[in-house]
Amino acid sequence: MIEGARPVIEAVRAGRRAVHEVWLPEGDGSAARRELEAVLANAGIRMRAARPGEGVWAHADPFPEEDFEALLAAEGPRFLVALDRVTDVGNLGSIARTAEAAGATALVLEHRHVPPIAAGALRASAGALEHLRVGRTPNLARALDLAADEGITVLVAEAGAPALERLSPDLLMSDLIWVLGSEDRGTRPGVRRRATASVGIPLAGRTASLGVAAAAAYLLLRTAEVRFAGESRAKPGPHFRAHEGPQTRGGTDEIS
Repeated sequence: MIEGARPVIEAVRAGRRAVHEVWLPEGDGSAARRELEAVLANAGIRMRAARPGEGVWAHADPFPEEDFEALLAAEGPRFLVALDRVTDVGNLGSIARTAEAAGATALVLEHRHVPPIAAGALRASAGALEHLRVGRTPNLARALDLAADEGITVLVAEAGAPALERLSPDLLMSDLIWVLGSEDRGTRPGVRRRATASVGIPLAGRTASLGVAAAAAYLLLRTAEVRFAGESRAKPGPHFRAHEGPQTRGGTDEIS
């Protein structure tokens, strides 16, 4: 099941799984409602009236997940984001949203220690998970060994480590996997030992560290900035595009 207007819209647009029917509350005339109805009509998806008090929800095929090895075999640049014991669905969704916006090609999760890709995470990601490949592995440390054997740089976020800005831009432009740990315990020692480098965030205030979602936003978007700049030097023309689709807004333009 998919809950919320934006996750349903993005599931239909991504086209990676079938959306069979969508239940809608009574129309409110908002821009989001009109967008949702247009997307569903264009895709030929049946719309049903939701019961009073219900929001938007859809019956769909299960979320598509892959084995980690399939991500390594993908063609083109590899820019992966791995989560180590990030168990909060809000953090999972927020990180996925940032990863997709930063141009990451996939999210890497263990079979255990991470919540399933279900309604809560999809909603927290504002549908971004529908556009992001997700690979599972039984053991993240071993997966990082495989990545290193493939020539992929492994960067682990760690409070107090040397700042991102001290890394060589060439390192950030290489095939890359960022590893982010839980807010209370960070990454496990066995995971940290696989790192090409541990990387921190320069903080000017008295707070010792950022939450994992905020740290991910800084690290991934700064990485994207370096990678886009490198692509622009290599290939003439614009590479950083503004979002062309409708933006997610609060207030009366949103329906649940």
